[in-house]
This record gives sequence, C-alpha cells and structure tokens, in this order.
Amino acid sequence: MALNMKEYILDAAAVEAVSADLQAYLKQRGTDRLNIHRLRLSVEEILLNVMANCGENTRIRIGIGKQFGQHVFRMQYTGASFDPTQSDAENWSRRLMVGLGYYPCWNYRGGVNTVSLKLQERTRRSTVFGIAVAVLAAVLLGVTGNFLPEDLRRTLDETLLSPMAKGFLGLMGTFSGVMIAFTMCSSILNVGDTMTLGRMGRYTISRFILLSFLLCAVTAAAVIPVLQLNLTQNASDGSSQLVQISNMVFAILPTNPVESFLTGNTLQIVVISMIAGVGLLVIGERGSRIQNLVNEASVLTQHTVTFICRLVPLFVFAMLLQQIWTGQLQILLTAWKPVLLIAGVEILIAAALWLLTSFRLKCPPMLLLKKTLPPFMVAFTTASSMSAMPLSIKTCTEKLGVRESAVSFAYPLGTVIYMPASIASFTIVALSFASVCQVEVNLSWVLQAIFTVTMLVIAMPPVPGAGLLVYTVLFAQLGIPSEALVLATAIDVVVDYCNTGFNVLLLILQIAWQGKTLGCLDHEVLLGER
Repeated sequence: MALNMKEYILDAAAVEAVSADLQAYLKQRGTDRLNIHRLRLSVEEILLNVMANCGENTRIRIGIGKQFGQHVFRMQYTGASFDPTQSDAENWSRRLMVGLGYYPCWNYRGGVNTVSLKLQERTRRSTVFGIAVAVLAAVLLGVTGNFLPEDLRRTLDETLLSPMAKGFLGLMGTFSGVMIAFTMCSSILNVGDTMTLGRMGRYTISRFILLSFLLCAVTAAAVIPVLQLNLTQNASDGSSQLVQISNMVFAILPTNPVESFLTGNTLQIVVISMIAGVGLLVIGERGSRIQNLVNEASVLTQHTVTFICRLVPLFVFAMLLQQIWTGQLQILLTAWKPVLLIAGVEILIAAALWLLTSFRLKCPPMLLLKKTLPPFMVAFTTASSMSAMPLSIKTCTEKLGVRESAVSFAYPLGTVIYMPASIASFTIVALSFASVCQVEVNLSWVLQAIFTVTMLVIAMPPVPGAGLLVYTVLFAQLGIPSEALVLATAIDVVVDYCNTGFNVLLLILQIAWQGKTLGCLDHEVLLGER
C-alpha cells in the first residue's frame, strides 16, 4: 500500500504546514504530548536542514500515514546526496536509535533523497486486546465444543488447530535464528564505534553486560529454592557436573555454521554472530558494504518478525483450544506463581539497587526516589520505554545532574542491552515451567539458561510480540515443551508493564551511578530540590 504523497514548495510556510499535519495525525492516533513534541521537532529540523542546504523553493514530497502496517512519515526530494538527519558531529547513540526505528532514517537512490520516520510506538494495548479476544474465544469454543462428538473434535484438532500451531512455531523458528544473528551482528558493528569514546564507552558497555549476567544469575539462585527445584547429578551416566559444564561450554562453539541455523542452536548462532561482527570491525572500511548489508538485513528481519508476531492471537487461540479439548489445562493452575515471583523479585532488585545507588551518590533515598519516580510511572502505565524516554533523559540531566554527553550515549545504549527486569522475568518463567513440566535440571542446564536468557534479551528486537519470540527460542534451547508457550505469552503480556517500568527505573539509577564513577555528575544538582 502506497502513501498518499503531497507536493510542497519548501519555504517557512511549508515547514509549518507539514508540521501541523504531522501533529494532527499524531493527535488523532492518541500519541502522548511529549512524543508529539519530539516527533514534530525532529521533522521541523529535517525540513530546515533541507532548506538550508538545497535552498528555498525546493520541491519536496511528503507522505504521512500507514504503509505495510507501519505508521510512517516520509519525505522525498530530488538532487545531490544530502542527509538532513545528521548533525555536524555524528552521534553514535543517534545511529543506534535510527537502526531501531526511533529516529529518522535517510537513503539516496537514483538521484532521490528519502527520509523515513516510524510513527508507530511499541505499545501493548493492541496486543493485550488481541490475546484477550483469543483467550475468550478459545474458552467459549472449548466449553461448547465439549458437546460435540469426540471424533469431530479430533478431526478439527488434527486438520486445523495442530497445523495452525505448528505453522506459527515453524515461522518463528525459521526467522528467529536469522533475526538473532543479524541483530547481534548489527549491534556489535554499532557498539564498536563507541571505542572512539574511550573510557566512557568501554566502561558503560562492559558494565551493562556484566550487570545483566549478574542479575540473571542472582535471580536464578534466588528462585530455584522457592520453586523447590532439585539439581540432578546424572549419576547414572557417570558424568560429573564439571564434565557436563565443560561439554556445555565447548558445545557452544559451532562446527558447522549451516547446521547451527538448521538445528536452531541459539548459543552457536550467537557465537557465529559475535565472531562475524568483530571480524567486520577489524577490517574496517574494507567491509563497509557488508556492514551496510548486515544493518539493512537486521531491519528487514525485524520487520518480518513484527509481521509474524501479529499472528500471536491466532497461535494463542489454537493452542489454548487444543489444550482445553485434550484436557491439558493443569499447567494453567500454576500461572499465579511465576507472576507473583516476577513482581516480588523485581521489587526486591529495584529496592536493593535504589538503596545502593543512594548510598553511592550520598543522596537521601527519598529524594532519589522522588526524582526517579515520574519516568518510572510513565513507563509502567504505558509499557513503552520510548514514551518515557524524553522524561527519563530530562531526569538524568536536570534532576540527577549527569552530564548531557554521558546521558545521550548511555541511555539509548541501555534501552537496547540493559533490561534487568526483563531478564529476571524470562529467567523466572523458564525455571517455573521447567519445574512444572518436570524438565531435568542440573547445574549445566542452569548455566545454559543464564547465558541464553541474557544473550536473547540483549538481542531481542524492539517489536511487539518479541517476548514470544524469546520464549520460543529459549524453551526449544532448554527442552521445555512448546505447550507452555501459551501461558508464557499470557504472563509476558501481564508483566510487561511491570518489566518496562523497572527497566527504565534501573537504567536511570545505573546512569547516575556511572556518572558518579566517571566524574560527570553534578552533586549540587543531584541534591537540589528541583
């Protein structure tokens, strides 16, 4: 579906007209005020840059609307190659957010400059509604279907429900490995540029990654006794835990790259992607074409997975109805336990890091809470970290006193690779279903779960339904039956608001902590009452 493009002669009046049209469109869609302001300023800046470079009376074509399921703003103009989205000092964090679709993207083909900007924000409202309808329909048909002949139910199951569920899982499995590979490789290519930032870049990246692994390990250690998981020793085959761990570590190393993708070995795919990404960084400019191809492929696979994730309600309907008709609903009775565990663990983690940060910054705990609570509430009530982004950055700079240059780098990076609440959530759900489904769990299994969860969350694309993608890959890697995916999806929808809120809060606390460590925090601003 093509956008309805309008032509303008670029001048001050045209800038105002385009900006007003964009604002009206965003208001009609119910976009919050802060994001309307951010998007309008971005578009005005682009238009003014084009006018300054190409001169007034330049003919431009503007389209605002929906294309292939995405709400977008698009501008085209003919002439020499000129990127109006970049400032004189190219910013790594901006390039990262462009790759994720949060900032304008520019390309030049056939003498035409094209600028595109996604207007669709990540929101759970439509996903929640679709899954709720699917659950309600499955329950109603499941109850009324009990009055149907058993042969008819079996026929419907074999000819409709099972093929639907298997087809969806097949699609997810087909593209999940490719998406993880390109996303991971593209992230490494972008992160590699941070080395030019010296100590700040190396410290921030390594700290975010190490903290993610640490929080995942702490969550697993805390939850295993609560779930009463007994780590088996596998004494029957005579292998020790040390040997199993050693075998697991060396099994991560791929022997055949094609086989890794065919078998869906996530850990090997991650290793392949990391090696390829580092290799492309080493060769530098000689690999620029391949680097551009990887980045484009990453965007393409994310769009593909976004489209597949729109089928989640159909998958939930088919799997739930199938389980109702086959009497496999025992697992639903355990749903409350992981939800309560997730909420409890995330509150404890947030409270501990809040107090530690308060002590580290020498800031009264209640003052720190008062300053960081508003962005938490925005993220918690919208389940959108991007909705909270303007307020979060303002909080870091104007209320906590962290230098703007440090925040502009650390915050976009943290939204991608530092999601501690999400890591805790995936870890708890995986361990809970391993217990319910009686999966054999030992120390090497737990270590594999910690590594897989952390790497999947880092590589998780910012698209609606990405949680199901992570669970699909994670459960397959850990040997958890696919029947648990329906309940995992429902849990993900319920706790996503909580996850997003705590992800934003903990990221702000970490930025303040790092600002203190790196000497870029104004203590007077931090202790001010503003």
